[in-house]
Amino acid sequence: MTFKNTLVLFISLSFFGVYAQLEEKPLFTIDNQPILVSEFLRVYNKNLDIVTDENQKDINNYLDLFINYKLKIKQAHDLGFDTLSSYKTELLGYKKQLMEPYLKDDSVIEKLVQEAYSRSLYEINASHILVMVKPSATPADTIQAYEKIVEARNLILAGNKFNDVATKYSEDPSVQRNLGDLGYFSAFSMVFPFEDAAYTTVVNEISKPFRTRFGYHILKVHDKRKTRGEVEASHIMVKGDTDDSFSKINEIYNQLLDGKDFANLAKTQSEDVYSAKKNGSLGRFGAGKMVKEFEQTVFSLKNIGDISQPFKTAYGWHIVKLDNVFPMPSFEEVKKNLTEKVKRGDKAKSMSNSIVFKLLDEYNIIIRDKALKPFKKEGGNEKRNKFSKTLMSIQDKEISQKKLFDYLDGRQLTNDLLKSFKEKEVLDYYKNDLELNNKEFIYSYKEYEEGLLLFELLQNRIWDKSKDSLGIENYFKNHKKEFVSTKSIEGVVATCTNKETALIVKEQLSKNTSLDEIKKLTNIDDQINVLFKSGLIEYNKETIPSEYNFKNGVSDIYEFNNSFIVIKTDSVIPSKQLELKEVKGRVVNKYQEYLEEQWIDELRSTYTIDIDSEVLKSVLEKY
Repeated sequence: MTFKNTLVLFISLSFFGVYAQLEEKPLFTIDNQPILVSEFLRVYNKNLDIVTDENQKDINNYLDLFINYKLKIKQAHDLGFDTLSSYKTELLGYKKQLMEPYLKDDSVIEKLVQEAYSRSLYEINASHILVMVKPSATPADTIQAYEKIVEARNLILAGNKFNDVATKYSEDPSVQRNLGDLGYFSAFSMVFPFEDAAYTTVVNEISKPFRTRFGYHILKVHDKRKTRGEVEASHIMVKGDTDDSFSKINEIYNQLLDGKDFANLAKTQSEDVYSAKKNGSLGRFGAGKMVKEFEQTVFSLKNIGDISQPFKTAYGWHIVKLDNVFPMPSFEEVKKNLTEKVKRGDKAKSMSNSIVFKLLDEYNIIIRDKALKPFKKEGGNEKRNKFSKTLMSIQDKEISQKKLFDYLDGRQLTNDLLKSFKEKEVLDYYKNDLELNNKEFIYSYKEYEEGLLLFELLQNRIWDKSKDSLGIENYFKNHKKEFVSTKSIEGVVATCTNKETALIVKEQLSKNTSLDEIKKLTNIDDQINVLFKSGLIEYNKETIPSEYNFKNGVSDIYEFNNSFIVIKTDSVIPSKQLELKEVKGRVVNKYQEYLEEQWIDELRSTYTIDIDSEVLKSVLEKY
């Protein structure tokens, strides 16, 4: 998702209405333009769960943020950003996207949801062969690809091994690694045509050729088993397949056996940078989301809190901990989430406008035969201004003959053309009704509209200006004290499991004994009692105790993070003033914040804001 889409979608979550009588009162005005309580509370409630700053969750503080937001939207309109052709084009695209879910018949969607749940109860193990075909491929290229996949299928049916044929024929880049084997997967793991073929092919049989947006496929189903649900897990990873990496993962494993905290070791020792930041957490996942060896190990753990032995994947060595287990939920529990997935899926998209067939039955539609007669004349091509009568009506809307005249564009009227014209007008009526009367659609569309406006304005007022080199340099000169390096040491930090070990380590470090020799003295009988970190070490609360005095030589012993720490310092590297080139990214971010503050001050002095204190008091009381 692009940054622009993220910004636009930031205020497009779920709606919670409160206290209808109060909702329609203006909470505040900007230059006498009222902003209703309902709009403020709707946006506040939607953003409540994604706001991480607790201070912003306070309704008074959030009101300040909301006023700032509305001031920017007001200025965007005043500056004419809503008249830009690029803005109008993009907004039209968003409107089409927003309408898509409304253009599908719920009964059709319901069937797809039921099918998706039934499939999600099982996991499929399959291999496939892909012959790539671009959607824009020529007929000749398409036929050639189809003939190639048929040839591959015939070889397998003749007794050749699937893996051998896959290696020779498949154009899937991963085939050299997995020989076409995809492991286990469940519903929504693959594009819909692939999923459909996998779930409808009998175990041990070869599917007929089928096409996805990637090209032609065949697949073989090896197994079908009941879904094992999902798990939540954490891991510690050491990259590579060397003796050092094997030694390191075993050191960590022994520390875990000695009772060391998994989260702390993951944070400080794991080489998977992304998960290490979250204490090793990989979140929640099911079949087909991890490499085969990893998935097998995780699902083999029986109890929450169980820790695996070290195991290897293509990425390195791992130790995994089972954090939680989520059995397959009931249909009612997942219905809402499944419905959203189905609506976004390939099959539902192919059924776009399916709602029209339902509307043809629901709407009161009348076509006037007399008004149709001029169109039925052989070669009847009267001038447009003669077609002025009412041709048809949908509910309370009358449709002129001129609309059909324009739709035909010189073509002779046929039953098929009349049918498609009727469906088009019914759909247009429905869309127009959505824009006027469907609150959910109106709110969502307005938020997209304002989000796009805000993006254009931020581009103009903040992001373009923050590219100004002179402005960045001046900001850096005036705020240099904010950009200094962290005090560091060049040396060794020894983390010991107990004080006795720390005393030995301190003595040996003082004698300049090598780290390998110290390990031999302290790590006895596969018991890991000390870990070393050497080189350049920055001071922070996770690595160096706050009471450390930053002096060359060997330090005292510190009890720190449930361990005992000894530090040998070869040199102290004091904090220093950093140059602009070293911290330009941070400076640009700070400069943008500075520009934003200036802009808000300007907006608040330009526009008149009037908050209705009595209404605000009622909101606070009822909230």
